[in-house]
Amino acid sequence: MSQGPSLGIDIGGTKTHGVLLDASGRVLADQVRPTRKGADGVLSTARAVADDCLREAAVDRSRLAGVGVGVPGQVDHLTGVVRTAVNLGIDHLELGALLSADLGVDVRVDNDVKAAARGAAQALDVQGADLTYVNIGTGVAAATLVAGRVVRGEGNLAGEIGHVPVVPDGERCACGQRGCLEALVGGGRIAARLALIDPPLALPTLVAQATRGRLEAIAELDRIAGGIATAVQLVVLTQGSARVVLGGGVIHATPGLVDHVRRMLELRAAESDFLASLHLPGRVVVLPSGYPVAAIGAALVGRAGSGAARPAPVG
Repeated sequence: MSQGPSLGIDIGGTKTHGVLLDASGRVLADQVRPTRKGADGVLSTARAVADDCLREAAVDRSRLAGVGVGVPGQVDHLTGVVRTAVNLGIDHLELGALLSADLGVDVRVDNDVKAAARGAAQALDVQGADLTYVNIGTGVAAATLVAGRVVRGEGNLAGEIGHVPVVPDGERCACGQRGCLEALVGGGRIAARLALIDPPLALPTLVAQATRGRLEAIAELDRIAGGIATAVQLVVLTQGSARVVLGGGVIHATPGLVDHVRRMLELRAAESDFLASLHLPGRVVVLPSGYPVAAIGAALVGRAGSGAARPAPVG
C-alpha cells in the first residue's frame, strides 16, 4: 500500500510556512501566510496554511500520512502542548490535539529549531551524523543532533543558547538578564541599533557599507559577527558538533555575514592553539536561502515512524 503525503507547518513570529511532501519526498505544495498572534490566531493560521497546501496539491485530508508542526517556545513533543511562546502571544496551547481534531490525522509538534535541525541534516544528507543547527532570527536558539537523535534535555529545553549571557552588563534581554546572546544578535535588537545610526543602516547592505569603510557599519558588523562566532564556539565546545548549520533571517538577509563570522573564528584561532585545533571555520555550513529547512523538518517530524521516504537532499 502506498504511503500518503505528509504535511509540515513551521509557525514563526511573522509568518507560517507549510510544505506538503509526497511519499518520495517531492514537494507537492508550498504555502505561506502571515501568523496571527495568540492561541486562536496561531491555530487558525495553521489550519489555513494546511488547507492552502492541500488545495494547491489537490489532496484530500484523508490521504495525509501525518502532520508535523514546528513552533517556538516551550514545547512538549510528547503531548503537543506549547507553553510560553512569547513571540506568538501563547501561554498554553494544546496545539497537537486541537489541530489533529481539525485535520482528522495524527499531528506531532516539536520546537521549531529542533524540527529545523532535522531538515538541515536531511538537506546535507547526514541524517545519522552529529550536527547543530543555530537559528539567528528574531530569537536565537540551537538544536543538536547526536548520531541523528535530537538532544532534548529536561523539558525539551536543550539549545536555548540565546539566553546565555555573553556581554557583561550588556543590554537587557526579554528574559530579564543582561548581555544575552539574543540581545546581541537577535534580529529585532539589530534592527533597533541600525535604525539609530544617522543615516540608518540596513542588514542587506551592512557588509558592503563596512567594506567601503563606513565606521558605524564596521563596528556593527564586528559586533554581530563576533556574537555569531561565539554561538558557533559555544555549541562546538558543549556538543562537539562536526557541523554547525547557520540559518534564520539575520543570516540570509545579510550577504557576506557568514564569511565575516569565519574570519572572526580564524582571528580567535590565531591567538589560541586550542581553538585552532578545533577547526571551527570549517565546521560552519549555510544552506541555500530558499530551502525551507524548518517546514521540511516539520514534515519529517510528522512522518516519524511512518516509513515514508525522506525528501531529497540539497544538491
